[in-house]
Amino acid sequence: MKLSGLLIWAAVLTATVQLEKRYKGKIINKEYAKQQEEQKKILAGEDPESSSTMPKPWIRTIYESQVEIVTPTVIAGVTFSAKPPKTTDGLEPWISLNKDGSPKTIRPQMKNGRIKKASPTYDTWFAKPTTIQYTKEQLKAHNMADDQIHEEVEYIDEDQTYHQLNPLIRCTPDLYHKKGLGKDIPSEPFCFPHDNQSLKRDRTYFVTWYSKFFEEDVKNVKIHLSYIKEKARYKGMKRDVNETAIAKRSKVIENGGTILQASFFTSDWISNDQGFFPLTILPEWFGEKAFEHKVLLSIQPDTVKDEEFNHMDKYVVIEIAIGAKVSKEHLTDLKQLEEKWRKQQLAGEIDEIEEGIDYDKYIVMLTMPTCVAIAALAMYIFVWINKRNTDLSHLTKRKFAGKSTKHRRIPFKKNNGYSELPQYTENIEMSKRD
Repeated sequence: MKLSGLLIWAAVLTATVQLEKRYKGKIINKEYAKQQEEQKKILAGEDPESSSTMPKPWIRTIYESQVEIVTPTVIAGVTFSAKPPKTTDGLEPWISLNKDGSPKTIRPQMKNGRIKKASPTYDTWFAKPTTIQYTKEQLKAHNMADDQIHEEVEYIDEDQTYHQLNPLIRCTPDLYHKKGLGKDIPSEPFCFPHDNQSLKRDRTYFVTWYSKFFEEDVKNVKIHLSYIKEKARYKGMKRDVNETAIAKRSKVIENGGTILQASFFTSDWISNDQGFFPLTILPEWFGEKAFEHKVLLSIQPDTVKDEEFNHMDKYVVIEIAIGAKVSKEHLTDLKQLEEKWRKQQLAGEIDEIEEGIDYDKYIVMLTMPTCVAIAALAMYIFVWINKRNTDLSHLTKRKFAGKSTKHRRIPFKKNNGYSELPQYTENIEMSKRD
């Protein structure tokens, strides 16, 4: 009875107690997951480099009572008009520019109580100087005469309503660079891109200029691009005997370069107060056999008519190039591999998918080293079999001169025909006494 009762009690425990199986966390290859996302975008007809999380429009109130809807835009990976955070600590990232005008993100850091790489401040470069007059009745200064008028220049900050939504670094005279043969000509009003920089095809760069460089009545500007025809001497086709280096791109104008045509690209009117223009290097700017072009970058204010505009007045010389093409055929291979695995799981057998894969290339790659290995093995076997039939007795060991010669060109051979020079001071003194 006791045994049957124990068996019944054990059966009840096994029926009620369920053991949980331990599952191991799934490990996902991040690079493979990224490739999978790119593959899905390509199959859906989307750009694989585009971001799937676009910022949404938001509402703000400006000038105390005016409500507007702000729509963020993304240009070359930089988000403009993004909704600012509710609280700030000075460590918010901001966008700087490389010498070619490509953007780079700067992240400030707190070290020893100071913020390094903080967001730039522009002092009074964008403030408006205003002269204010004060009388004695207004100031009530004890050291002013009754009829004295005091004048003081004050800087009034510009309206930051829309500039605060721009994360891009603004152009100021502090960011001007030097150009020309002697590096003594300022690049005004341009800050980026610098002279002697190469801009690649299908990439977007930012052209920035100092908006306060022009007069106050200038509201809009245009960006012009013009091809430059270099002299054969400085292009590398003809050189002097004494010339040691070809002139750089930043010197082509001073070395006699001329403009082929007025402008092969002209932008629409841009607000001068904006201070930047995203420039995308288009494929149609290159010819069939041209891989690069020297280009003159100039800016035209709206106060100058098109027929009166001088492209050589304020300019920067850059180079546009096709650059290297990065292939993304690895996504096709991943697709074929996934189809192979899917078919193997459904049919239970391996069926090679030859479509999209060129097996002839792989066969050639494997055949060549295999033939070399077989030839080397055959040669070794042939030598090993005929080693007994090879007579090398007629070969004798050659004797070299070595120490038996007095030739002075033999290294480490001492010539006893003269006495050695003294090495120490004592030897010199003894020779003097002798």
